[in-house]
Amino acid sequence: MKQTMTPRLWAVLLLTAALFGSSFLFIKLAVESIPPVTLAAGRAALAALAVYLFMRLSGERLPSPGKSWQPIIVLGVLTAIIPYIAIAYGQTHIASSLGGILFATIPVFSVLIAPVFLQEEQLTSSRLFGVAIGFAGVVLAIGPDAFSHLDTQLVGAGVTVLAALSYATGNIYARATGQLKPVVLASGQLIVAAIVLVPLSMIVDFPWTLSPGPSQLVNLIVVALFNTAAPVMLMFWLIRNAGASNASLLAFFMPVASVLLGVFVLSESLSWTTGIGFALIVLGAVLVTGNLRLRRPVQRA
Repeated sequence: MKQTMTPRLWAVLLLTAALFGSSFLFIKLAVESIPPVTLAAGRAALAALAVYLFMRLSGERLPSPGKSWQPIIVLGVLTAIIPYIAIAYGQTHIASSLGGILFATIPVFSVLIAPVFLQEEQLTSSRLFGVAIGFAGVVLAIGPDAFSHLDTQLVGAGVTVLAALSYATGNIYARATGQLKPVVLASGQLIVAAIVLVPLSMIVDFPWTLSPGPSQLVNLIVVALFNTAAPVMLMFWLIRNAGASNASLLAFFMPVASVLLGVFVLSESLSWTTGIGFALIVLGAVLVTGNLRLRRPVQRA
């Protein structure tokens, strides 16, 4: 049974969505002088420390080495390593507002992936229609002209969509292998990401040769603590107190925050095609999550 959303729950949900959605703004600012892989490594390492401390304060522990680490490692790759690098790289080529808009495709990808892992999930007519609407929105949001030739915006948008696909796959995988508590999975996957990304950044970027300014370092800390660790912990609180179905509404509000911040803080402009594409992506997400169903007309005698 779906739980009722109280004003307090709505407030936490909107705060969580704003924290997640604002990550594109701060990543956009940080990546000006911190390369994508190093930015991803710093984000994972700082967030891992914060979430691990939260996990221990909650009375939980990481599992002992063995098979129980398999889902943690898989989730570390799907929901941290791939998307953290992809989002940061994408922000070197596209506007932060467009990044947030494209991330609203997570529910659209989820409906295509879920039947592979979850027997109870089925592709209904409403969901298939939602997928089609969502992908039409992606084309419009990126801009049809970008598809006429391989330009930097198309590459950046494509990498960002890959991040959304990776997140969606990870979320479905987590549901299918839900043996560990969410906070344990979150802590473990961030630790896995840090273990992989920190050495990778040393090989790829030679971070000791970089000289980011104080503002970029502050932006990195904000991304790690306020756009990653804090909303992850709030999301677990929401799932426990509002239910997973209500918590999934985050996907609809996250891009709103990224668009508003991109327009008003970075003075990014939205074309009419981007605006329509945004609306279609949200409509597609609503259809695939079942919050809006296509009803067949009732035949009356």
